[in-house]
Amino acid sequence: MNPTHSRNLSRGFLAFACASLLATAGATAALAQAVPAPKPEKASEPAVELSPFVVKEEVTDSYRARQTVVGSRTAKDLASMPTSITVITAQQIKDLNAVEVSQVLAVGVSGVTRNQTITDDVNIRGFRTAQSLRNGVTKTSFKRNPMFDVERVEVVKGPGALILGNNSFLGGGVNFVSMRASATPGGSIQTTLGSNSSLRLAANVTGPAVKSEDLRLNYRLTVGGQTGDRPKEIEDQEDQKFLGGGLAFYFGNNISLFVNGYYYKDDGYFYWGDFLDVSGTAPTLKTLAKAKLNQYSGEKFSAGRKKDAFSRNQDSFIDVTLLAKLTQNGNIRAYYFSSNLVDRRRIVRGITMRADNYTLDRQDIPLVIDNYTHNVQIDYLHRYATDFFALDTTFGVDGASSFSRQGQSVNAMPALDTRSTSFPNDDAYFSVPRPGAGLANLQDTGSKPTSFSYYFQENLSFLQERLVLVGGLRWFQPGGTNENYVTKVITNRPDTQFRTHKYGVVVKILPNLSAYYTDAQNIFLQTGFTDKFAANDQLGPPLDNQEGKLSEYGLKYTYEVSNKVSLFATMANFDMELTNVRTFGDLGNGVQGIIQSRQDKGKGWEYDLGMRLGAGDGNFDLIATYFDGESAIAADPTVQAVDFVPRKYSFLGKYSWTGGALKGFALGGSIMDQTAKRNGNYLIDFPRLINLFATYRWNKHWETQLNIDNVTDERYIVAIAATGLVQTADMQVARLSVKYSW
Repeated sequence: MNPTHSRNLSRGFLAFACASLLATAGATAALAQAVPAPKPEKASEPAVELSPFVVKEEVTDSYRARQTVVGSRTAKDLASMPTSITVITAQQIKDLNAVEVSQVLAVGVSGVTRNQTITDDVNIRGFRTAQSLRNGVTKTSFKRNPMFDVERVEVVKGPGALILGNNSFLGGGVNFVSMRASATPGGSIQTTLGSNSSLRLAANVTGPAVKSEDLRLNYRLTVGGQTGDRPKEIEDQEDQKFLGGGLAFYFGNNISLFVNGYYYKDDGYFYWGDFLDVSGTAPTLKTLAKAKLNQYSGEKFSAGRKKDAFSRNQDSFIDVTLLAKLTQNGNIRAYYFSSNLVDRRRIVRGITMRADNYTLDRQDIPLVIDNYTHNVQIDYLHRYATDFFALDTTFGVDGASSFSRQGQSVNAMPALDTRSTSFPNDDAYFSVPRPGAGLANLQDTGSKPTSFSYYFQENLSFLQERLVLVGGLRWFQPGGTNENYVTKVITNRPDTQFRTHKYGVVVKILPNLSAYYTDAQNIFLQTGFTDKFAANDQLGPPLDNQEGKLSEYGLKYTYEVSNKVSLFATMANFDMELTNVRTFGDLGNGVQGIIQSRQDKGKGWEYDLGMRLGAGDGNFDLIATYFDGESAIAADPTVQAVDFVPRKYSFLGKYSWTGGALKGFALGGSIMDQTAKRNGNYLIDFPRLINLFATYRWNKHWETQLNIDNVTDERYIVAIAATGLVQTADMQVARLSVKYSW
């Protein structure tokens, strides 16, 4: 069948299904109107005194957040922190109907770009952030993180060693925040029907379970799932199942205990499935070529068959937070986090496109991954305040222990003639036991890293936070072992103690305008040696530790007249670098080998502007971002860093009718565009991406929403690992949701 006709047919089916779903929802709504809703109970619950470690709950439909915890371990107003932090609110997630975090990061924050489609790997200010955080703690994931129970997403920019207790974040970190267990009874059920026969279900219920003078207990339960076809035959279909929940215990007014967790199963196969056009002269670092998909690398092309490949992932975590008020001015926080990941795959992929521009060399990769992590944090906050100044002193310890095992084999498969849709040699290949699939893996390694760190941070403010001085130090003591299960060799991990810092100052120039400056640092331990005489002889000096540095200043502005007129904006200038970069260069005798180069650099400007304006019968909400920067690699200052995007802008806006004949309607959309980025010896140029959405809410309980992503139906490259190993983004995707809330 012609692909265009097939796509039109599927869209016609989707339109018919959407119309049917709307009709059903309308009939159900009419029935619901005939049955009077029960009267809500009068609020009788005493007010809960919030811990300084808890962000104030904001029930709002705007794009603005006021507080965060991840920037300092204690709840702080964003305007009073010498740190660049962007909060993606629940309303932004809802309007975009985001099922993966890249959808909100594309238009909600400056300086963040996408590195991959199969994980939440992003680039922040020119530096890669391959791992994400869950409730402030690093959480390993080899697929995209689930969004079923995410209340907000926080983006911390710059080295986060001091505040996160983890020295691996240089560009910054992306933190997923779980929904709270609330004392207000409520819930929602949402069904989403989308392109490629996609069906997504998400349900959340929360409320009080126990109310007494000595104990109040709130609960949350979240369930979800997603299924649907994928364009490529090898990907078969999406298959996600999610179960999560939370508990909030309040023992009087001085002690509280919070528990969050989930179990997530994702059996969908989604991998790098395309390849490049390699006709013409091969590009080099000095003669970059614009990446172009091969004519045979169509939307439905597969490098193998679905019966030969699979990807099964089970991911779970639980965290427990104990908060206690010890004295009038002293509060303590104890936190425990446990994460378990079991990942089993057999990947069939392309790797190299031959010079004839149609023969694809392939690989068969059986893969086994196990990852278990335990993390403990203890923080103590003491506040000393006078009429002239206030001193907040925070100190604490972090301890982490994990086990990671990865076994894999990279087996060469018969090459594929991509002009044909058949796989003539695959039956014979897969009928024979291979390393990792019937035979022992060729590579099988494990690591048991440990980390202990301790820190203190001082926050000294004068004249009701007109002037704020922030400073902190953290000492790290790493350790652990690595083991090669094939050779039975066990080696110790580096155990050198090192120190990181973060300093900053905030000056409130006007009641609504503040200026800040910050200086932060990360340190990465490196093992191994440079080369001396020949490539890979590793006879040169040992690799020195890397140091990530940040120098940043900026402005933060907020102006709020009423709930109909408000403005918030940030501007930041940053200068970041990574020293002692392991790279390849001239050994002095014309031979290329491992050297230690001086630094990778990234610097530039960021602008974020948000507003709410009451106009006519409703409100207009907008977030606009702009990034302008430059970078250079250590090996050659004239070469742009990998995946660094020099310029990017985005807009997210909507108009919501709160009165008049169109009350309940909202119309909005987003646009994002960025300049080309270097990926290896190629330049990847994203198209201008336009998304649209429309929402209608009626009867206080029912809501329907239509989202159309990638309106112009562009098929474009996101990442390149090799000429035969390329990632592309989805073409136009439509999603229709019906939601019932109570």
